[in-house]
This record gives sequence, C-alpha cells and structure tokens, in this order.
Amino acid sequence: MWQALQDRKSAAAAGVAATVLVLFTIAYVTAPLGAEARPWISNLVTLSAGWSVAVLAFLLWRGYDAREPAKRIWLGLLIGFALWAIGETLWTYYDLRLGAEVPFPSLADLAWALGYLPLWVALFLRYRSIEVRGGSALWAALIVLGLVAVIVLRYILWPIITYPDYERSIEKFLDVFYPVGDLILLLGAVMVSIALRGGRLSSAWQLVAVGMAVLGVADLLFVYASWNEIYISEGTPNLITFLADVPYVGAYLIIAVGEYVQARLEGTV
Repeated sequence: MWQALQDRKSAAAAGVAATVLVLFTIAYVTAPLGAEARPWISNLVTLSAGWSVAVLAFLLWRGYDAREPAKRIWLGLLIGFALWAIGETLWTYYDLRLGAEVPFPSLADLAWALGYLPLWVALFLRYRSIEVRGGSALWAALIVLGLVAVIVLRYILWPIITYPDYERSIEKFLDVFYPVGDLILLLGAVMVSIALRGGRLSSAWQLVAVGMAVLGVADLLFVYASWNEIYISEGTPNLITFLADVPYVGAYLIIAVGEYVQARLEGTV
C-alpha cells in the first residue's frame, strides 16, 4: 500500500491529509475556540473531506473510456460518495441550526441510505475484477469479520430489533439498516484490500478500500453510541465519541489520498 506514495506529489497529498487529521484531532480534543465551536469544526471538516472524495471520484470516472470496466466501478463510487456528501451537507445544516434538534429520519438519512447500494456494487465489481484472490489471509480476515458481525448482532442489532417502543417503522428500519450496511461495506472493503496486496498499480485502490473499511467501523461505533445515548454532541467528548468522529474524518482522508494517487496514475489530475 505504501508503494502508492513513492511519487512525490502523492506523498505530498498524503502529508497534507495527515496534517489535516492531526490539526483536526487537536482542535477536536482541545477546543481552542471554545466548546461551542467544536461542532462547527467537526461538521465543516467532515463536510469538506466528504465532498473532496466525491469530486475526486468524479474526476476518475470522467477519465475512463465508456468501454472500460473501471468506468462502471467509479460510477458506483461517484454516486455513493456524492450521496454521502449530500447527506453530510444536510446533517451539517441540521446540526448547526441554533436551538434546533437534528430530525430522525431526515433527508440526510435518505441520502446516506441510498448511498450504500452503489458503494456495495462498486466494491463487488472491483473484487470480481481481481484475478488473484486473498488466499489464507482472506480466510483469516473473514473469520475476524465473522466475530465482528457476532458482536454487532449482540450489542447493536439485537437491542434494536427487540425494542418494543418504536413509534414509526421507518425509524426501526433505518436503525437496523445502518449497521447491516456498514457490515456489508466493511466486508467488501476488507476483501478488496486483501486481494490487492502488493503492486504499485493496485496500492492506490487498496487505500480506497482501507478508508472505506475504517468508515464502516467508525459508523458502527456511532450507531452503538447513539443507540445507548452515550454519544456526546455537545461538550467534552468521551472516548467512544472520539473514536466515532475522528476516524470517520480520517477515513474520508484516506479515501481521498487513494483517489488522488489513482488519478495521478491515470493522468486525470
């Protein structure tokens, strides 16, 4: 994977992304502008990172010939990331309105939920296009993912499924859909990442896959923390809030670096 950063401009892009993540983490933890500024910093950095991923996906999709399989793969990523960027935009609007509570479900949830399907399809198409499979490493990863799925089922899905006091079925559907969607995203991303081990041409895509895996894990932590009402949206964040928010931004940045490296290899930037 690190072979992708041997190019000077690609290494510089990775350095910029790492610097952004470090500065964001410091600002998130220390709140130098005051606790009331933390949601603004968190939302605006997440929003910028999300749209960067969508724009880079567009540049890559545009650079391929219509007859190339990669065109369809990047179209799926473009649609999925664009929908998620729209979701981040709507969430930012809801969250930063003074004195307003974020509605659930909302148009942001619609955008996020719709975004999963093209991302799943893109990962499936990418994995199917790889001639060499992961071998024993893939089986080891699948065992670990199976354990993760059991944990998610026990501590996230089962409490949601058995909760008797839902007022609207759409709320229960989304509460179940998000962790299931994250698990499928995590599975696809890990399978692609392992199958692409080694090789400069594949390492850029491996960065994208790793970023999507981190995104799935961070979102699972957010779902767990939100359901158990331990996610802190105002005031000093606790550990699980930190682990949900900071890696979420980091995941977008990893994906963006992978996309930039791929775009450099394809000559689209």
